[in-house]
Amino acid sequence: MSIRRFAVASLLCLFFAAFAAFAARAAAAPPPADPAAPVPPGQRHFGVGGTAGIYSGFGATLGGGGDFLKGWFTGGFVPIVVFANARAADRAIRANYYSSFQINEDIALRLFQRPRLEGSLLLGYKYNTVFGHGGGAGVGVIYDLGRRVGLDVSAGLAIFPSAKDRLTRDQGYPTDRDPALTPALQGGANVGLVFFP
Repeated sequence: MSIRRFAVASLLCLFFAAFAAFAARAAAAPPPADPAAPVPPGQRHFGVGGTAGIYSGFGATLGGGGDFLKGWFTGGFVPIVVFANARAADRAIRANYYSSFQINEDIALRLFQRPRLEGSLLLGYKYNTVFGHGGGAGVGVIYDLGRRVGLDVSAGLAIFPSAKDRLTRDQGYPTDRDPALTPALQGGANVGLVFFP
């Protein structure tokens, strides 16, 4: 195992251990007297947690800011599958899989606020180890599960202008097929838990 993989695996283990400790602490909190009543949120200006999905990756998220504008930094593993058609008479379907890591730096502009729900427009920069530099736009919502924890759901589209060139040059993408959709356009969703200490 290379040192880089060992370091990444160690960081992921530490992250999941911290995530489990936060989750256990949040679960141990006594429930409110009336479960139908909205849970009054604690501070929502700084948060940290875990996220899973193909928009921002399987990893960690860290964010903070004011009431109307927040910044979110997310990073993690992103699986990539490129579907293509063979350059033959039968146009058979082919698929290529790539493992990548991605970092995301998003600005969240609040669109609406409800007692337990906050919705935001996400705009930001992305760097993927396979596709290179890109940008994305989407929407995100945080639903309060408790005083210090929220369910974070986000979805959007990302554009990586040099994706096809990098696939061919750096990843040895086969020349006997044409991608069904351009690999420069990616999209998906993420779900995670954010803890607000």
